[in-house]
Amino acid sequence: MHATIQPPADLPLAVSLRRVVVLAAVAGYVEVIGFMDVGGIYPGIMTGNTVQLGMTFAKAQWARFGLIAFAVGLFFVGGIISSLIKRHLRRPPLELLVMAGILFVASVVRLHASVRIPVELPLLALAMAMQGETIATFGGVSLQTIVVTNNMVKFSDALVGRYLLGPAGQQSLKVPELKEVLMPGLAWLSYSVGAGAGATAAAWLQLPLLVPAVMLVFIVADLLFTRRAAVGMAR
Repeated sequence: MHATIQPPADLPLAVSLRRVVVLAAVAGYVEVIGFMDVGGIYPGIMTGNTVQLGMTFAKAQWARFGLIAFAVGLFFVGGIISSLIKRHLRRPPLELLVMAGILFVASVVRLHASVRIPVELPLLALAMAMQGETIATFGGVSLQTIVVTNNMVKFSDALVGRYLLGPAGQQSLKVPELKEVLMPGLAWLSYSVGAGAGATAAAWLQLPLLVPAVMLVFIVADLLFTRRAAVGMAR
């Protein structure tokens, strides 16, 4: 059985940062296309969907409630499927290649508006769950790239601890490392940039989801190369 991928904590900061930036941008990009395609429902942001779930239930908007519940359930099932896939792969980074393949299929599916909810939404929910399951540690810093709320909290806390606490506070508490400030902050920024890029690409490209699919192939190559190099050094 395999755990979530945890690259070596002693990786160069630039390597961890580029992975955070690319994966967060992929998530924002995919989320905004899914949101636009299925009428204001997120394929992977379950906080927003859960809030809407409660609101539509309170307002007895049953058609909308059922659609959002469908999205929430899809993500949960997607998480189970992704975990099963990850645990049966000899090389867990390859799950991101599976995700890239799913995005390729979703690119074709979204050309047909009638199947965007029954087919595209499940595919994107599964893809987002896969990303969340596959890599959540960067250079020793725990970080999720498919959400931003927790990253904003980590960023603000690390910013205060490193730069705004003052000498007395820094002596009594552990001072966050630079990477603990940069990674959640860049994840937040990259997510927003990715969302903007996704909205623009959806307006200009016929198959916009191919862009994040290619970016995932790059990340997989990066992860596998680093792992091979680490094994070589250990020998």
